Amino acid sequence: MASHHMKLLVSFLVLLVLLLFSSFNVNSSSTSPREEAHALLNWKDSLHGQATSALSSWVLPPSHVNSSHHCRDWFGISCKAGKVVDINLSNTSLAGTLQSFPFSNLPNLNGLNLSFNSLYGAIPVQITELSKLNYIDFYNNNFSGEIPWEMGQLTSLQRLDFEQNHLSGSIPSSLCDLRNLNYLSLSSNQFSGSIPLEIGNLKSLVSLALYQNNFTGPIPRSLGNLTNLKYLYFYQNQLSGSIPSEIGNLKSLVELSLRTNHLSGSIPSSFGSLQNLTLLYLYENEFSGSIPSEIGNLKSLVKLALSTNHLSGSIPSSFGSLQNLTLLYLFANELSGSIPSEVGNLKSLVELSLSTNHLSGSIPSSFGSLQNLTILSLFDNELSGSIPLEIGNMKSLTELSLYTNHLSGSIPSSFGSLQNLTLLYLYENEFSGSIPSEIGNLKSLVKLALSTNHLSGSIPSSFGSLQNLTELYLYKNELSGSIPSKLET
Repeated sequence: MASHHMKLLVSFLVLLVLLLFSSFNVNSSSTSPREEAHALLNWKDSLHGQATSALSSWVLPPSHVNSSHHCRDWFGISCKAGKVVDINLSNTSLAGTLQSFPFSNLPNLNGLNLSFNSLYGAIPVQITELSKLNYIDFYNNNFSGEIPWEMGQLTSLQRLDFEQNHLSGSIPSSLCDLRNLNYLSLSSNQFSGSIPLEIGNLKSLVSLALYQNNFTGPIPRSLGNLTNLKYLYFYQNQLSGSIPSEIGNLKSLVELSLRTNHLSGSIPSSFGSLQNLTLLYLYENEFSGSIPSEIGNLKSLVKLALSTNHLSGSIPSSFGSLQNLTLLYLFANELSGSIPSEVGNLKSLVELSLSTNHLSGSIPSSFGSLQNLTILSLFDNELSGSIPLEIGNMKSLTELSLYTNHLSGSIPSSFGSLQNLTLLYLYENEFSGSIPSEIGNLKSLVKLALSTNHLSGSIPSSFGSLQNLTELYLYKNELSGSIPSKLET
C-alpha cells in the first residue's frame, strides 16, 4: 500500500515539474511590447534605399512613455492588446533582406505584407516561427533561392503570394500540407520541376496561380479534388501531356488558362460541366482532335481562345448558345467545313478570328447581326462566294481581314457604312467588278489592300478623301484610267 502511495506521489511531483516547466516556457517565449519595437528597429537599421523616410515614424519614445507607442504611431504596424498582429509595408520603397527580420520576436503576427518593394535574398527558414500567420504577401520583390521546406508548418496560412520574384527550385510537397490555404500564387518566378501530386490536398483553394515559370510534366489528376477552385492559371510553362478529364469536376471554376504550354491530346468533353466558366484559354499548345460540342454548354463564357493548336473537324454549331461571348479565337488550327450561321447569334462578340484554317463555304449573312464586333479575321482559309451585303451593318468594325481566300463577286457598296474601319484587307481573292466609290467615305481608314484580284474600272476619285490612309495596295488587278490627282500628292 505504501508503495502505491509513493508511486502516486512521484507521479504528482513529475506532473508538477512538467507544469512548472511549461509555464516557464510560455513566459520565456513571450515578448514585451518594447522588445518587439526594438527588434523591428533593428531590422529597419539593416534596410537601405528610401526605407528610412518610409519608416520615419519608427522611433522609440522616452522610456517613461507608454511602451505600446509603436502600436499607435508606427506606419504599417497594427496591434491587438499591445502586441503586433499585422505588418503592412506594401509599396514603401524598402530595399534589403529579411535576415534581420525579428521572426522570433513577433509570436502573435497574423499578417505580413511586404509587396511592391525591392527586398532581395533568400526567404529565411525562421519565417516558420510565425506560427499564427494567416497571410504572407511578398508580391513583386527580388527574393531568390528556394522556398524553405519547413513552410509547410505554417498551418494557419490562408494566403501565400510569392508572385513576381526570382525564386527557383521545385514546389516543396510540404506546401500541400497547408489545408487552410485558399490563395496560392507562385507565378512569374523561375520555378521548375513537376507540379506535386499532393496539390490535390489543398481542398480550401479558391485561386491557384503558377503561371510564367518553367514547370514541366503533366497536370496532376488530383487537381480534380479542388472543388472550391475558381481561378486556375498554369499558362506560360513547359507542361506536357493531356488535360485530365477530372478538371471537369471543378464546378466552381470561373477562369481557366492553360495557354502557352506543350499540352497535347484532345480537349476533354467534361469541360462542358464547367457551368460558371467565363474565361477558357487553351491557345498555343499542341491539342488535336475536334472541338467538343459540349463547350456550347458553357453559357457564362465571355472569352474563348483555342487558337494556335492542331484542332481539326468543324466549328460546333452549339457555339451559337454562347450568348455572353465577347472574344472567340480559333485561328491557326486545322479546322474545316463551313462557318456555322449560328455564330451570328453571338450578339456580344467584340473580336472574332477564324483565320488560318481550312474553312470553306460562304461567309454567313447572319454576321450582319454582330453589331458590337470590332475585329473580324477570316483570312487564309478556303472561303468562297460573295461577301454578304449585311456585313455593311457591322457598324463597330475597325478591322476586316478577308484576304487569301476564294471570295468572288463585287465588293459591296454597303462597306461605305463602316465608318470606324481602320483596316480593310481583301487581297488575294477573286473579286471582280469596279471598286465602289463608297469606300471613299471611310474617313478612319489607315490601311487598304485590294491587290491580286480581278477588279476593273477606274480608281474612284473619292479615294482622295481618305486623309488617314498610310497604305494603299491595288496591284495585280485590271484597273484602268488615270490615278486621282489627290492620291498623287
